[in-house]
Amino acid sequence: MLLAVGCFVALTTNIAFAQAQEIKEAQHFIEIDQTSKAITTLEKATTTYPADASLWYYLGIAQIKKGQRDLASKSFDKGISLNAKEPLNYVGRGRLSMLENNAQKAQLDFDQALSITKSKNAPVLRAVSEALLIDPKNAAKAVTLLNKAKGVDDHDPYTHVALGDALLVQNNGGGAVSSYERAASLDGKIALPHYKIGLVYLRSRNYPSAQEAFSKAIQIDPNYTLAYKEQGELYYQMKDGPGAAKAYEKYMSMTENPEEGKLRYAFFLFMAKDFQKAGEIFNELVKKPDASITAYRFRAYALVESGKLEEASTAFSDFFAKAKPEEIEAADYTAYGKLLQKQGQDSLALMQFQKSIEKEPKQTELLQMMAESYYKTKKYPEAITAYENLKVIKTKWSSQDLYNVGRSYYFTDNFQKADTTFQKLVEVQPTMIVSHLWLARTKANLDPESTEGTAKPYYEKLIEVASPNQDKNKNELIEAYQYLGYYYFLKNDAANSMTNYKKVLALDPNDVKANEFVKAVQANSKPKK
Repeated sequence: MLLAVGCFVALTTNIAFAQAQEIKEAQHFIEIDQTSKAITTLEKATTTYPADASLWYYLGIAQIKKGQRDLASKSFDKGISLNAKEPLNYVGRGRLSMLENNAQKAQLDFDQALSITKSKNAPVLRAVSEALLIDPKNAAKAVTLLNKAKGVDDHDPYTHVALGDALLVQNNGGGAVSSYERAASLDGKIALPHYKIGLVYLRSRNYPSAQEAFSKAIQIDPNYTLAYKEQGELYYQMKDGPGAAKAYEKYMSMTENPEEGKLRYAFFLFMAKDFQKAGEIFNELVKKPDASITAYRFRAYALVESGKLEEASTAFSDFFAKAKPEEIEAADYTAYGKLLQKQGQDSLALMQFQKSIEKEPKQTELLQMMAESYYKTKKYPEAITAYENLKVIKTKWSSQDLYNVGRSYYFTDNFQKADTTFQKLVEVQPTMIVSHLWLARTKANLDPESTEGTAKPYYEKLIEVASPNQDKNKNELIEAYQYLGYYYFLKNDAANSMTNYKKVLALDPNDVKANEFVKAVQANSKPKK
């Protein structure tokens, strides 16, 4: 990105004014992402000025930018055949060799160009340096050549832009910005240096400075397409979805290749929560034979967010069918699971959540959701597993967690773990009725015949906590008094047994069990528990 625009520069020092103006116009077309117009302008110029071999160099560079390397090669050869002493076409030919990873062949052409000019022609020095930068390892050579170009002409802004590019390849951001600022000071009417400054600041996450630089580029040239594009990226990094979408929409309206930016634009719309519009674009993209897996993924997500659940379900099926296993993320299974939940398919949803956990085990929120879902659907063994996995990463359980997992242990007859869990619940919620109730019940199950009276102090504590509000806690109090009544009955303590059963009847005169035991106590018999 940094080098793409700078590589095509207005090398006008050795050509006539008319050609220079057309070259400058072509350069501007490339800078604003209108390469086809640049090619048209230069093709016309080669006809208008057939003796100017340098025009074929500029045409070839534009064709490279367009991805037409074969045509570029023919353009450079045409320029050389027209005038073998025009150095720029050798640079162009060397540039093609660099793109083909043939540095040795490229150097022969670069040496030829430098030999013709005795390394004293600033535009040629600059052109060679830009071609060398195709391979970042050549940054030092490029800097050397550009310093020579500065020695020849220190007032060409494009030489300073190229030097900034080379310094940036060396990770010398400060030096790069200084070079770009020098270029801007030499010609206040060109947007390129400010755009380049914005890129440096964007890379270093200095967002205010990046925004200032891009805005300056747009102020100088409202048609500076790539500044809008990078503004979109800037707002994206700042997590400003609406800003990113707006800037990218402007870019899309100006570039000659809007199809290339559609995926990014749709993603920004999604970020801006314009799910309807984003979904429409994703729908277009997945119809293409080379559609990316990202388009399939976010098409499904956008449909979910738009409330189109049936379409979203189909879209997820398409995504999973298209994606390779390594391309599926844990979040994809989670999103599909949540969709299935919305459709009332809880069991299938849990299967997707489990796949997500297998991809990424330490998902606190998802494990919490799974544990609660298993508990609510009374799948207690699965709930226990989910809660135990959750405990590994969630160091402090909530009261609700303790309650749910304690009951899950209880209903799977794991009373020892239920006991430990409910004791912790009582510690954190000493005034909560259900904490004492379930601890007492667990203790009762650890002493199923009630011969040891293990649950007695716990039911007594339950009565102490629940008594202030007898109407609200009626059922819990009845259960506690029934336990105590039976306990004392087994101990042949008729008085205490009768006292507790009468307390049950005071709360519910029609309680069948209490009436039976009262009769049994009075008859001094031992009924079944």
